[in-house]
Amino acid sequence: MTRRRTFVLVAALVLMAATIVVWRPWDPVPDELRDAARRAADVPGVVSVGVTGYEVTLDDAKDGDVGRAVAEVMLAEGLTPEAAREAAALADAQLAAAKVTGVRELSHATTVHAGSPRTVHGVEVYPLTASVAEDGDASAVEDAYVLWQAGATRVSGASADTPDGDALVRLAQTAAEREIAASLRTADGTLRYDTSGRVPDAAVARLAVEAAALPGVASVSVGAQAPQGTVVADGVVLGLQVDLAGPATSPETDALTRWLDDPRRTVGGAPLAYTLWEPGYETSVEGWVARSAPPEPEEHTVPLPAGVEPWPDEGRDGPAACAAEDLELSLSTPDAAAGSRYLAVLARNVADRPCALDGVPGLVFRSSGGAPQRDVTVEPSAPGVVPGRVVVPPGERAMATVQWRATSTTNDPDVTTVVDVVPVPGADPVPLTPTSPDGGDAGGLDVLDGAEVRVGPWVQAAEGWS
Repeated sequence: MTRRRTFVLVAALVLMAATIVVWRPWDPVPDELRDAARRAADVPGVVSVGVTGYEVTLDDAKDGDVGRAVAEVMLAEGLTPEAAREAAALADAQLAAAKVTGVRELSHATTVHAGSPRTVHGVEVYPLTASVAEDGDASAVEDAYVLWQAGATRVSGASADTPDGDALVRLAQTAAEREIAASLRTADGTLRYDTSGRVPDAAVARLAVEAAALPGVASVSVGAQAPQGTVVADGVVLGLQVDLAGPATSPETDALTRWLDDPRRTVGGAPLAYTLWEPGYETSVEGWVARSAPPEPEEHTVPLPAGVEPWPDEGRDGPAACAAEDLELSLSTPDAAAGSRYLAVLARNVADRPCALDGVPGLVFRSSGGAPQRDVTVEPSAPGVVPGRVVVPPGERAMATVQWRATSTTNDPDVTTVVDVVPVPGADPVPLTPTSPDGGDAGGLDVLDGAEVRVGPWVQAAEGWS
């Protein structure tokens, strides 16, 4: 090869390398974001900052693209919680201020780490991980540092691991003092306190630790839902779920039940339910720690939503009771939330005069073959709720609420396809088919054999029911 050809080849290779360095086809992170990350890394208390992801979520050649970046900020271990919050917020602000050429709108997510990571199933896990909120609030970082420095072996968001039960109690106390809504668990998983967004109660945490140490107990968790229908004045209901190591009829379980029922137990400031589950979760024992069951609610009718004017009621000597022919029945569109299903039975007064409803509609759930679902239990909609007399003006609708727990139809696909409704005593049942939001067939309801359904009394239909 001649000297000239060698020179040309070397020059071409150098030019190619330079082009690749500038272009970086394997690395789509814009230089403007890299510059912002370097500025963020200069914030006191920040060890390093890396932009770990970038994508254009909307291509718009006319007005500019929309992009999203993901950044990770490493903080020094020895920072005070307040200093950690400030450092994270300042680093995040540098990233938020980045302007990328051709991008009119750039959002970002900032995750904060601290401590030396360890590899778990091929993934690096840090002792502390928290996120900065979209508005730049880094309070979660401060809370994470508080829990970490109080003895947590690992903090991830609002969850903290502790080495043992005693450490969990100390962490619950710290969280309560600092008003941190943290979920806690021991490293071996035998003790969990899931606050569900509430500040933990140290007394309840201590009780759970003591229960976990008793014979016949495999694990304990706090935060499980209390017995269905329980109502407490402030709306806070905690449950203690105990997984037993043996059968629910063993001497150890009897001793555990006596221990939980002992009125000398400290349960914090609210009633605390307990549920004991034997292996397989087929049999359970329920009760209230220290016999702390809330008082039974006083009987009451269903109040109207705020701002809704009640229909006129002329008293017991007013309009006569509705007859079956006075009512046109229908079902609302089924709805779902938090593992529950909801439906409303609607009754429109088609007569030319007012008529009164007082009671609960009768319901029969039928499968596709027309047979009633077996062993369906119908319960009142809520503790203490009783029917009230509702005078329905002509053309207006009354409603009755229906609620049941979501159920898998994998093993029992024969769902309810027709609901027979008896609006008033002595009336013939009216078969109704559930419909979807577009008016078509909803495909049935997952009210299966053995379901428990809660049915409310007739009330004035109005916007705002929950």
